[in-house]
Amino acid sequence: MIRRTVIGSFPALLPHYTLDEAIEACALLQIPYVDLISDGEQRTDMIAYFDQIDGLTRTKMGTLEITGKIEPMKDVDDFYKIVDLKKAKRYLSSINKENVEIKVALTGPVSLGMTCALNGLKYYETIVDEKLYADISAALVPIAERVLDAGAHLQIDEPCLSQKFMLPSHAQKILNSYLSSISDTAIDEGKVSMHVCGSIKGLPGLYDVLLNSNVGILSLAFSGRQESENIDIVSKKSLEDRNKKLGLGIASNIYPEDKRTVFERLSKLAEIIGPENIEFVHPDCGFRTKPKYDERNLALEDMKRVESILENMKTASDSFFESLSQSIA
Repeated sequence: MIRRTVIGSFPALLPHYTLDEAIEACALLQIPYVDLISDGEQRTDMIAYFDQIDGLTRTKMGTLEITGKIEPMKDVDDFYKIVDLKKAKRYLSSINKENVEIKVALTGPVSLGMTCALNGLKYYETIVDEKLYADISAALVPIAERVLDAGAHLQIDEPCLSQKFMLPSHAQKILNSYLSSISDTAIDEGKVSMHVCGSIKGLPGLYDVLLNSNVGILSLAFSGRQESENIDIVSKKSLEDRNKKLGLGIASNIYPEDKRTVFERLSKLAEIIGPENIEFVHPDCGFRTKPKYDERNLALEDMKRVESILENMKTASDSFFESLSQSIA
């Protein structure tokens, strides 16, 4: 069964809302349109979340830099994303929606290590120091396991993989080491996915790295100008040979596209890889990115834009599901 989901972040609703209200607003908006929701990632961006980890320090600019040896948290239940997961679960229970599943997006070791190292590198020798990524992975694994233990899905975010900062062979070694420490049962049950935004076509060898990773669901973007290149590289044979399924970014995460465009994009991808190899449909990326023409902080207007994106994605995918069932019949 193909399910609908989101990638993670929603427009920043703070300080217009309290944190609890922001999480509740994001959850409530998603429930009519998707099967697997997120908490909306309301506190900060995907990197700054990790300032609770020893060795990572927030700068005056709000970014993180490496200031010492990276160590796992003493109690991962205090980690912001675990706290917010529990808030979201309590809210769903309060409105009798306990059956709604939640996904937590957790930045992967390559993107977290590289981004922090670019801002400031102490203790480790270079930006590709194997010890750096081993320590980052050791700090991330207990958080990832806690997400899964809490019954949520885990999405590993690795946007830096498509940015040509690291050789694919080096990234593969880091990812495989990290993934080997995450529950095989959760991976086998389809509770773990890896999201890579941007174009993967422009970096030779990257698609093979993803196919060779120990995760069954790969989430890729297909809707933007550069992201549409990904259609040229995926194939039914490559997925089935490596026992992989795809999460398909079939809608822009920035602008509401018309339903026909989203439907045709999904139909084309299904023809290329086979509908049986689709695990999820979702927007290309998170919703924190605003249209270039609108840099205002209008939270309610932003949420209306997101709702339009999700509504169109649901309508288009419903039409696709109907056409698929008719062709089978």
